[in-house]
Amino acid sequence: MRRVESGIGQMEQVMKDKAWDIVRQFYTELSRLPKSRRILDILSEDELLHLQAHQAQNLQRLAGLQPDDTRGHEAIALDVGRIHAIVGLDRDELANSRSILMEVIYRLVKDDVSLEAMAVYSQCLSQDLAYQLKAYQDLADSQQSILLEITKAAWCAQNYTDLIQQAVSILANHYDIGVCAIGRPDEQGVFHFEHVESRSNKVAPNVISALDPPPVVHADDPSGQGPTGRAWRSGKIERVLNFKTQTSPHGIQAMALGLRSCAAIPLRSPDQPISFAVLLLFSVYPGGFIGKLQETFINLIQSILGSAIARLKIEDNYTPVVSLLDRQHISALLHSDALQFHYQPILDLRSGSVTKVEALARLMNDDEILAPDTFFAALSPDDFLELYVRGLNRALLDRRRWLEQGIELDVSLNLPPSAMNDCRYLEATRHALAVHACRPERLTLEMLENESLGPYDNQQTLLSQFKSLGVQLAQDDLGSGHSGLTRLRTLPFDGIKIDRGIVKTPDGARDIGNARDALRFAYQLTRLGHSLGKWVVVEGIENPEMLEAMMILGVDAVQGYTVARPMPADRLPEWVDAHAGAPFVHALDGVLPRLAKSIICEERLSIVQLHRQNARKAAPARPTRTAPGT
Repeated sequence: MRRVESGIGQMEQVMKDKAWDIVRQFYTELSRLPKSRRILDILSEDELLHLQAHQAQNLQRLAGLQPDDTRGHEAIALDVGRIHAIVGLDRDELANSRSILMEVIYRLVKDDVSLEAMAVYSQCLSQDLAYQLKAYQDLADSQQSILLEITKAAWCAQNYTDLIQQAVSILANHYDIGVCAIGRPDEQGVFHFEHVESRSNKVAPNVISALDPPPVVHADDPSGQGPTGRAWRSGKIERVLNFKTQTSPHGIQAMALGLRSCAAIPLRSPDQPISFAVLLLFSVYPGGFIGKLQETFINLIQSILGSAIARLKIEDNYTPVVSLLDRQHISALLHSDALQFHYQPILDLRSGSVTKVEALARLMNDDEILAPDTFFAALSPDDFLELYVRGLNRALLDRRRWLEQGIELDVSLNLPPSAMNDCRYLEATRHALAVHACRPERLTLEMLENESLGPYDNQQTLLSQFKSLGVQLAQDDLGSGHSGLTRLRTLPFDGIKIDRGIVKTPDGARDIGNARDALRFAYQLTRLGHSLGKWVVVEGIENPEMLEAMMILGVDAVQGYTVARPMPADRLPEWVDAHAGAPFVHALDGVLPRLAKSIICEERLSIVQLHRQNARKAAPARPTRTAPGT
């Protein structure tokens, strides 16, 4: 391509001499514009000098270009445009500032260059502006893509851990965000990061250790005055525009990681005034997340994740706070020999013998044994799959070993709700049954009630695939407060397990009214299950009286401490031998058995009375007698 040597050379020389003067006057003019002034005020003095130096270098670089010389020009201009968009310079303000820049250049160089050189340079500046404006559209397109991914994650997440890991991972891949973190305060108000990610794997882990001591949410604590504490208390998005101009220790620590600004986004259900978690977005540029694009973007993120929290019905007592370090520690334990399985016998009340055991996961943390309710909240979807696969293979292997000792027991195992959206569970089940030569009807998969599952028709299809393997399916914890009754009618379960909370009476048999209600509820659920052709197990039986009461009420099987506590696999044969032929149900004349008998009598009496009422309604009316002669 032919270069206009005289024009190009003139402009290059002039820009070497006058670029700094142009930039200084340009920024003086910018400071009179409200939006531009707001951005300039965010910067420290040395940051402003650095920005001006970069602007001067860019003016000199453009002086050596032809209008159609795009080699490297587009990439550099797009980067500059992204920064302008990120720090909140609106498109119209950018176009307005470019007009101001052209006026300043013309005023200062018109006597030193030809009109031809000015025309060429003006075209280069126009092309530069077009590239920068394209960066705004690229940012908007990227944000739209992120929002679609976040929306999908919000509706597909099975639990809080799944939700935050998906959301943080998606947001961290957005070039507008340096680090993405989420967390909650514990009971003492100390904020814990529960998941952190960044595009640079080296930065994310350091965020936790750098912010030491960690933020708090109390207003009377100096550490509670940061964006995290303010967002938690106010329920509004709080920002730090520039950590360099903030004197707090956390600001200094963030600067050391190359983070310059932050937005703290409180997450809560739309109908709840109290925040549940805080999402933190860090930018590597000062003034991040304050432009129109960013403001709309983070407002939508807040709304989407808040609605997801409402869908999952996350509550503090349901999902305990688990820091990222604890999550990583528990995940490491799960993938090691620290994962063990204990077995709790299930007593068949018809035969009076134990015919099945439930496999229960345990984690050995040094000398401490962690039960599922302690570590489940820390598990990711992949962790749950690992737990299921290892638990299934361990249970079937132990069953085969018991069988070699002459003890035949069915085994039961929890099937996580995430199995309804992950075909790997089905394949793992098919593979394990084949490897361990286990007849499928000897395996029962228990599925916990969970409203976060997908549509019923999708669940039915997926559960039907498990049924096609020949395994037994049971709905676990019926009556624990979710949508179990509808699912019980529509999904292909073979049995139900009534939640331990149904038969738990705080004051035991001494509280007659409470005990009667508990037994009546268990009885009605048992009748419902039997009417649908399903077997019924009651969990949490902790005293002999309650065990006998369940037998009177027609329950098929029970499990709980009265039968046996969970035990390691190698102890089970000895336990079975010790209890072979020993009756678990005694002829106790206690309060609970008598209440159970009275409930049965009341039910039968009610049926007889209803039958009589219906018979009277159906009987023909007797003829009315009249006096003779009338």
